[in-house]
Amino acid sequence: MITQYLPDFNLFHLLVVCIAFALGGVVKGISAFGLPTIAVPIIVFFMNLPSAVAIMTLPMVITNFVQMVISGQIKSSIARHWLLLLGLFIGLPIGVFMLSTVDTKYLLIAVGSFLILISGLEYFGVSFSFLSSHEKISGPTVGLAAGIIGGITTLFGTLPVFFFIALGLDKEKFVAAVSVMLFGGSIFLLLSLQSMNFLKPTEAVYSLIGLGPLFAGMWVGTKVRHLIDQKTFKKFVLGLVVLIGFIMIYRAFS
Repeated sequence: MITQYLPDFNLFHLLVVCIAFALGGVVKGISAFGLPTIAVPIIVFFMNLPSAVAIMTLPMVITNFVQMVISGQIKSSIARHWLLLLGLFIGLPIGVFMLSTVDTKYLLIAVGSFLILISGLEYFGVSFSFLSSHEKISGPTVGLAAGIIGGITTLFGTLPVFFFIALGLDKEKFVAAVSVMLFGGSIFLLLSLQSMNFLKPTEAVYSLIGLGPLFAGMWVGTKVRHLIDQKTFKKFVLGLVVLIGFIMIYRAFS
């Protein structure tokens, strides 16, 4: 019956979206980010990239808002990281425009390789804490680059996440900062996609139905986060960033 109103609706695609959202929700519950990292590659295996990006946008807005409110520290996060947020909001529309006009293969390879390199260095003890002493310059620079990358891939949170690690934020402040950044960025991504007519009714329906398994996954992941210590949490986050790097490279060649 639903196909009368949405001729492109496909039950198999909906199942894929629900599974991808559930798995991505677990990761997001643990680390405060990573939903598109897990979900988009699964969806792209069965659907095209613009559709996958569009399907992710509404859940990103809703889940990031919920996570931001639960984590608290909203005002303090905005007060400290507003320059990064400004760069992010400028970069996202640029990236969405590039999604429809530019061959992004080499950008994805370069960024993916960079993320693998810096995460590996951080994991083996090479600190990037010097970024905190130049935060007024490094913050907006990271934000702008993240926005452009995120408009193309939805993965706009990856570079800021590494930046927050370099600043030495503890587990709860990290979650708060990431949640605020992701909520603001997902709003701008949604508006940018809508202006380019990427978000269609069928994708919106997939997104809304998928919220059930997504929130279930987030609940499981949040329980896990409360059980692990700061050191384990940092290793998990760095491992996730490395995974994102490999996914970007894979996406470039696929």
